[in-house]
Amino acid sequence: MDGVGLFGEILIGMLAGWIAALALGRRHSLFVYMAVGLVGAMLGRVIAGGLEIRLVGFIGSLIAATVGSILFLAPFAIFRRR
Repeated sequence: MDGVGLFGEILIGMLAGWIAALALGRRHSLFVYMAVGLVGAMLGRVIAGGLEIRLVGFIGSLIAATVGSILFLAPFAIFRRR
């Protein structure tokens, strides 16, 4: 997450986890949103780097973290519904 500080990373993680949970119709605690968002941010950063996409600043980091969070939560949502 280029261009944001520690507080910004935590905020982005919480927002990304919350957006991913909303997109997949899940409800979790604030701590779970933050954990999923931070894992999603790492996953999003790896995917963006592999595709050579450079996202900087708050909005770019939020997009990458949200996409990564959705990709991280999707398999759990699939198995949970069965």
